[in-house]
Amino acid sequence: MELMLAILFWLVMTIVTLVVLALITPVLVSVHLNNSSRPFYRIEIRAFSGIAPRLTVGQKRQGGADKKSGQKPQQAKKHTISRLKRVDGAAVRALPKLILGVLRRIHLVELHIDGVYGLGDPAETGQLCGMLMPLQYANSLPSVMSLDLRPDFHQRTLRCNMTAVVRVTVAALFVPAAEFVWRIYGPRR
Repeated sequence: MELMLAILFWLVMTIVTLVVLALITPVLVSVHLNNSSRPFYRIEIRAFSGIAPRLTVGQKRQGGADKKSGQKPQQAKKHTISRLKRVDGAAVRALPKLILGVLRRIHLVELHIDGVYGLGDPAETGQLCGMLMPLQYANSLPSVMSLDLRPDFHQRTLRCNMTAVVRVTVAALFVPAAEFVWRIYGPRR
């Protein structure tokens, strides 16, 4: 019996240690978007600062309609409206600070954007090109960013390939979440 308790204790301690390590080490999140002839998206998540195996979400977009859950559109609409009515005013007021708090704890590791754009009319494409050129050439971009935008004066088009990698520590997100809860349920001023 003592051996079973010792094994159970060390098993629980190992699981707790792994959970704590997962919470305090950075997680790398990669987002790949492409809207070329076969649009697709892919999100890759790597725990333990990128040394854990990848968890991949997303796939190439396939033809065909998505299957619904079986609810009629009118029933789904009524359900959504009733949820919106229950939203508390304090939560709505605290939401912008929650978003800013979360964004402060997300760090950009890499951003690459490669795109071709055209508006159909060469004059309008030229005006848009003039507005976008300062983004690409006037300011020196950080080394983790690359921006390659090319105008297409012959046709209306927008093709883009984007890769973004961010680093976030899950435990750091508890701070803005706790502040959000405090703003909603804490003492009123």
